[in-house]
Order: sequence, then structure tokens, then C-alpha cells
Amino acid sequence: MSTGILSQVRVLDMTEGVAGPYAATLLGDMGADVVKVERREGDWQRSAGRGEPGRFGNPQFIALNRNKRDIGIDLNAAGGRAIVERLVTRADVVISNYRAGVMARLGFDYGRCKALKPDIIYCTISGFGQGGAHARLPASDTIMQAVSGVMSVVGEADGAPLRVGFPLIDITAANSAAQSVLLALYGRLTGQGGACIDVSLMAAAASLMCGGFTEYLSTGRLPPRQGSQNSLLSPAGAFEVAGGRFITIAVLRDSHWQKFCAALELGQLAGDRRFDSNAGRVQHRAELHAVIVPLLKSRPAEYWLERLRQADILCGPINSVADVLADPALAACLPLLDTGLPSAAPVMGGPIRYNGEFFTATRPAPAKGQHTREVLAELGYAAGEIDGFLRSGSAFVESR
Repeated sequence: MSTGILSQVRVLDMTEGVAGPYAATLLGDMGADVVKVERREGDWQRSAGRGEPGRFGNPQFIALNRNKRDIGIDLNAAGGRAIVERLVTRADVVISNYRAGVMARLGFDYGRCKALKPDIIYCTISGFGQGGAHARLPASDTIMQAVSGVMSVVGEADGAPLRVGFPLIDITAANSAAQSVLLALYGRLTGQGGACIDVSLMAAAASLMCGGFTEYLSTGRLPPRQGSQNSLLSPAGAFEVAGGRFITIAVLRDSHWQKFCAALELGQLAGDRRFDSNAGRVQHRAELHAVIVPLLKSRPAEYWLERLRQADILCGPINSVADVLADPALAACLPLLDTGLPSAAPVMGGPIRYNGEFFTATRPAPAKGQHTREVLAELGYAAGEIDGFLRSGSAFVESR
């Protein structure tokens, strides 16, 4: 089974929020034994969102933290730090996503972890990396969408910059962190030892905008805020149809343009020299829209989608999450996972099909401190020692 491939890999998850927890979850999806270290106050993501979180956290936390166990530790206590030291000696991977300097203050920077486990793979996710003038600034997905330039290209050309409506940069950084850990695990197999990995939200955001940054460096032209239209192609973007719905259309090649004109019965445009190349259509976008926008509004989405698909033109409805889940063909593409939590809906898993199967959720998102006793016993602590940690507050069990 694909879910067990990393079953011999032990991951120490010292993260909160989105990027770090999701990176650890991706490794857990692949079978890694992931132990999440959680402070008594809890991962702040448990209570983020709308509504009162349940014992296992809100839907966001549940989506980001499957396939891991949770140990409650007070890192300010000597006993708590001793427990984490033992966890590090048994781990293959340590993941953290605190700002620069925090792990050192806690006593678990790369140097210390390497001393405890010489071949440790140590991965940090932070806003601006571990060095430089901004390294110790706090960061979040929203802040990084602004600072990185992402928000500068989202929104209408004459409107305010807009935030992408989900943690795009956090999730990108999480995927990069998981990829880098897999690379380091392979490197260790080939005799390269451990690794120190630094993934910043800033670099992750810039990597998403590689085309825009490269164009600016090459030409001095800033990537524009383009609303629902693709600034590089025309017609390409969102268009309103009858009933107030929207569809999206993308004409990639000039040969597609001819098919597009035929599908919309606009033969006169096919021979119009203003529109016979993509460059011309981009230059004369307003004149082109003056013709096609009213026409598209005259018929419903189903009519246009059928005609455009028959002509092999890229197109699709602009769906909500509810629309996607209500479409059997689309839902069949999705890795919806049942975590087994009482009264909890399925979660969206990772997108990889491995040998025809999506990864599964063998463990639901844990309650805070749910597995403290279990993990301490695995570390070799006797029952009396575990009770002592719990009495002193160095470790704690789940809150009910």
C-alpha cells in the first residue's frame, strides 16, 4: 500500500498554524510516524475560523493535521525539554515553523538537534528565512501575500489589491518543505547524512510568480493587476452568461481563435485583421469584448459550454466548492478522506494518486495531548516517570 512507504521515518512536528502542520501531514499521508508537540495553550489554528471549535479543533485544523499523534509538552519546563531531547534522538526529521530565533530560544536549533542526532533532517519554515534584516519579523499568509507582491497582481486593474481567498503561500511552502524532506531522505540513503533545510514563505510566494519576476527583471515591466482576465491571452478569462452565472474561456492559439469564432457564429471576426493574432487580440481586447460579452450574456452556461467543448476550446463553469462537490464527475477526481472523527465531515487529502490510489487518513487530527502517555511510553519512560511528568506539568494529557 502506498500509505506505508515512509513507515520507517519518524517526524517530530514542532509547528503551528498552516504551513508547518500541513508539511508534516503530507509526510504522514505517505506513512511517516508523525508526533506533534503541542503547548498547553494549543496550536492557534485549533480555534481559528468561524464558530466554536470542538475537542479536535475546527475544520481547518482537522484538514491540516491528519495522520499524526499529539503529545502535550511544556517546553519552558526542564522535564518538558528533556522529553523533546529524547524525541529528537529517535527522530529522522524535525519540522518547525516559528520565526527565526524561537527554536534556539527553546533549545532546539539545528546545532543542538544535530548534536542529539547527527544525521537529523532539520526543516524550518519561516516568513523570511533564518538570516537577514527581516528574519525575526512575524509573518502569516495574509502578510506574505502583500509583502511578496502577490496581492499587487490580484484584483481589478483600477481597483484595490485583493487577497487570494485561501492560504496559497502557506500551502505552497508546505509542499516545498515536504519535497525537500523527501530529497534529504534520499540523500541520506546515498550517504550524504542529514540536512538543514530552510523554506521561507517569501521565496515560496516568489516561486509562484516566477514569470512576473522574470519579466520585470528582463524588461522592467511590472505584472499588471488583471482582474478576471489573463493579461497574456485574449479572449481568456471570466465571462458572464445568462442567469448571472460566469464561465471561463481561454483561447491559447490562433488556430483555436478560428474555432472559437465558428462556435460563436462570429465568422466576420475570424477575418478581422485586428484579431488574427493573440498579440492583436490582447491589444484590441476592449473592441473584442464589445462584441463577445453581450453575445455570451444572451445564452446560459450549459449552451456555451457545450458549443465550446465541441469546438475543443478550453472552457469551464466558475464553480463554488458546493458546485464541485455536487458534480459527480468532478467529485470523482477528489481525494475525499473519512478521518473517522465523530460528527466530522470528510477532509480533502493530497492530490497524488500512487499506483492508482490516493493516500488515506489512518489517523484523524488529534486532540491536544491525546497521545502523551502513549508516546512517552514508546520513548522508554516507565509508568512512574510518566506520572511524574504529568504531575509536574512538564507534560499533559488531552483536555476534555
